[in-house]
Amino acid sequence: MSKRSNESDAEYKARKRAKKEKKEKKKEKKEKTAKFQKPETKSVAVASSDSDNSTDKSTNDQLCWKSFSDAPFAKPIQQALQEAGFTEPSPIQARAWPVALAGKDLIAVAKTGSGKTLGFLLPVFHRISNNDLPSSAQESSSSGNGTSPMCLVLSPTRELAIQIHGECLKFGSSINIRAECVYGGTPVGPQCKQLKKSDPQVVIATPGRLCDLLERKVLSLSNCPFAILDEADRMLDMGFEKQLTTVMDVLPADRQTLFFTATWPKSVRRVADKFLRKGETTEIFIGGAGDGELAANKAVTQTFLEAQDDEKDKKLYDLLCGLEDTASVVIFANTKRRVDYVAKAFWDEGFATVAVHGDKPQHERDASLKKFINKQSNIMVATDVAARGLDIKGVTHVINFDMARDVESYVHRIGRTGRAGEVGLAITFWNPDYDKECSPALVVIAKNAGQDVPPFLQKYEKVKTSKQWRVANAEKATTELLKESA
Repeated sequence: MSKRSNESDAEYKARKRAKKEKKEKKKEKKEKTAKFQKPETKSVAVASSDSDNSTDKSTNDQLCWKSFSDAPFAKPIQQALQEAGFTEPSPIQARAWPVALAGKDLIAVAKTGSGKTLGFLLPVFHRISNNDLPSSAQESSSSGNGTSPMCLVLSPTRELAIQIHGECLKFGSSINIRAECVYGGTPVGPQCKQLKKSDPQVVIATPGRLCDLLERKVLSLSNCPFAILDEADRMLDMGFEKQLTTVMDVLPADRQTLFFTATWPKSVRRVADKFLRKGETTEIFIGGAGDGELAANKAVTQTFLEAQDDEKDKKLYDLLCGLEDTASVVIFANTKRRVDYVAKAFWDEGFATVAVHGDKPQHERDASLKKFINKQSNIMVATDVAARGLDIKGVTHVINFDMARDVESYVHRIGRTGRAGEVGLAITFWNPDYDKECSPALVVIAKNAGQDVPPFLQKYEKVKTSKQWRVANAEKATTELLKESA
């Protein structure tokens, strides 16, 4: 700031002082505005699934219900939990139930298989059955604008939506909770008729089919007080942000939102900040510190086999022949054609295989999954459609017949085993012809999980990686391998 030619010293000093005061006031105002706009979230981090160590970053201690008797659920629900073989709440349930029942919005970072489905369903069931609803909520009813449910559960895939619906029927029917499941890949007509007929209190939906039903005015969400996003990160990965925004915009402002995700990158945080109420949100991180970084899953043993394409069939055959009859195996391949080839080739060799990929009709996919879950077939060959969203208990082995396309897909694949208190083995075929760029990230993932790294992989630890296999992604992705008790 320079002195003007016609200005006295006193005038110059006064002008300089006034400008400084104006600048300070502007800065103070900006700081106050930023402080006002910042979400006031309470964050809880749980160290591990088999430990009660926890860190509460908020000023108030969060409730943790270590026994089912701590929860106010009705006797039929308590009985159903016992009949299902559960002895105590999982870590995510122990932390999520008190928050959800208190009417707060919730961000829960926990992997599939952590017991999160009941973590969000049971509190909502309890509030609906006891008419404990947000002030703007009205009774679910069919009207000119379509069926109006009291709870919406959004799922990224048909398979996960069907699984959630199964849990609704298993635990909600005893207290007269009506639930319906809608998803794409099947005719919309029968789903519309079923919604009108049953008038469900809970609707589980995939984003695309839900938006279709809203456009047809088969469903109305204007009076829906509960919204649940399950596998929210996966929905964003699949490009559903536009559909999510459309859905959340038609929900009432006075609603409770439960936001469940397996990862916590910036993109997911941005969406959560947009959908959840500021000052009314609690964050829970299962398996790591408050920043959402979770511990690597040492319950999964990772093994790497060097194999060119013309060697893979023989090596896979030898592996399968060496397994126990009780083994339950998921084999991943990168293309639908490759899945069909592997499934048929090994069926012809006498193995009980089923194939799951996106080109198969829904009834065939459902039948194949049912056979695998019920142990009628002990080998499921699949594309990455099965790597996320499916909670299949008892998988003992995961075999990557083809290398995953990126770091995230790799960790989601091997996360299909080593679940619910069990141990598992992940075997990955590494082709030196075109998998070298994956090596640095694989080395990081294996080392972070305390695994041995074979020499042929270690040899390429310093090679140039692709965008999909950056080492930084690997360091973050190992957080996906957190083991949960369910």
